[in-house]
Amino acid sequence: MIQRKQTVFLALGALLTGLLFALPLARYTRPGGEAFDLRLTGLYDGSGAAVPDVAFKFPLHVVAGLLIALLGVVIALFKDRPRQQRLLRFGHVFALGLLAAALFTHTSVKAYLGLNTTVEASLQPGFFVPLLVMVCCFLAERGIKADEKLIKSMDRLR
Repeated sequence: MIQRKQTVFLALGALLTGLLFALPLARYTRPGGEAFDLRLTGLYDGSGAAVPDVAFKFPLHVVAGLLIALLGVVIALFKDRPRQQRLLRFGHVFALGLLAAALFTHTSVKAYLGLNTTVEASLQPGFFVPLLVMVCCFLAERGIKADEKLIKSMDRLR
């Protein structure tokens, strides 16, 4: 059924991934007080305007959108638990890939901004959201396995 606890974990993972579009991943500050925010969609200066010189190697917003869609599909496949488990493993990979791409982008933006000066960088809460999504996917996978085990035990009784 769609009211299972793994559905809650999957919906929470999709909601957290959607929250990434609103949260900054990292904040950079130059010695003069100039601040920049790294978001999924690009690098923005203190006034909120996009920095035109910066182009990401990895489309972070596309990966996040695919992760949201994948988690939605996994929720919709509540009647086919084996397929749900297989697709959920892709969710782990997408969340890990999003975290790795964000880390790679963070280091390259920090190097770009600190070309002639030193730059202080602080990771923001949005940077750690993929870790929470992976935890939600893990808990959902455990729930799916428990359901599968329960169904198999019920089949033995028949």
